[in-house]
Amino acid sequence: MATALAATPAHAQSSFARGTPLHWPGVLTGAFIGFLLLSAAYNIAFFTILRERFVLWQTARVLILIALTITMSSLPLGPWLTAEGMPRQIIINVLFDSTIAFLGLFLRSLLEPGMIDRRLDRLLAWQPLALAATTPAMVMVHCPPLYMALRDAVLVGILVLLCVSLAQAIGRGSRAARFQTAAWFCVLLVGLVSLYHDIVLGRPFGLLLYALFSALALEMLVTSIGIGDRFMRLKRHHDDMRAQAIVLERVAYTDPMTGLENRRSLERQFAAHRPKAVAIVDIDHFKAINDRHGHDRGDEVIIAVAAALCSNDVFTVRLGGEEFALLLYGASPLDQVDALLRQLPDHVSARVAGLDLPVTASAGIANVAADMTVSAALKAADIRLYAAKAAGRNQLVGSAPVAIRPRVALG
Repeated sequence: MATALAATPAHAQSSFARGTPLHWPGVLTGAFIGFLLLSAAYNIAFFTILRERFVLWQTARVLILIALTITMSSLPLGPWLTAEGMPRQIIINVLFDSTIAFLGLFLRSLLEPGMIDRRLDRLLAWQPLALAATTPAMVMVHCPPLYMALRDAVLVGILVLLCVSLAQAIGRGSRAARFQTAAWFCVLLVGLVSLYHDIVLGRPFGLLLYALFSALALEMLVTSIGIGDRFMRLKRHHDDMRAQAIVLERVAYTDPMTGLENRRSLERQFAAHRPKAVAIVDIDHFKAINDRHGHDRGDEVIIAVAAALCSNDVFTVRLGGEEFALLLYGASPLDQVDALLRQLPDHVSARVAGLDLPVTASAGIANVAADMTVSAALKAADIRLYAAKAAGRNQLVGSAPVAIRPRVALG
């Protein structure tokens, strides 16, 4: 470093020692653009998690503000965008109006449902078109006074519309409206002051740009906080709705007494994974159990039987009362059901005390053909169940006789 300094001329060394003075407008412009880029990244991160339109509208506003800031800065933008050139002035005015145009679209999508009347909601939706109709007034060399007056009226109307919408939403308890009122307060105040200068005093507000960009920086900060708050509340709402949907689906497809799946779930399972066979199981002499031990004990028996009928490669559902259906996926469906029925008395007696007789069940099994519907399969199994009951109960009837235990064969 010392060698380098020695090699430089004296005036250069003196300038280096003093340091180059900062170009504060450029520094502030860069800081503001960096702040806006951070806000855009913040919004995009939220949108990847929870896809809400208000995040898109706010991101669009941020990007337009970045373009507006760059266009209004002293940065070299090419010969056709000179500081005093008409193209640059047109772009500035169009971008400026675009930032205002997105305010209504952003607000109507940010507010919680039902916080503003439908009429106000429609007016907010039409706001961009109303403003676009007056934008040419800002780029015309000689604008008719009546047209400029129309533009002023539209801008005043937009301010009133935003204020009324926020006031109504706050009155109805909108949390998002409170955040957005705080965010927009300085921006709206600057807008009112500017309109006062234009309409009443007849001259532009000299400090408009400084005041506006300061207010916009504050708005971006508070709006980001408000978006974060709205995001977290929406996420909690979505999570609650998802949990509620899971509970409702569980209720719709589950038998409340036994915890088994129900008939609706059986149909869904049958369509998704066709079984090799279907069985219907019915508890023998269940009315006698209720009459002898009471309905509470009868419910305990049903619950115990439900647990006993659950096994690997078996999808067990309760059809209602003391009747169950089994979708069988094992290599030998008949042996599967036989094993379940054989261990049924011991399983029930171990779980339900005080029964004077062992609990048994009858079952009918039907193989599932390739073109058989779930209703046809259950009907075939039900026919075999009636045959098992007719044979004296505690029987298992399939499509052919087997010697494991007494059975009645159906052709």
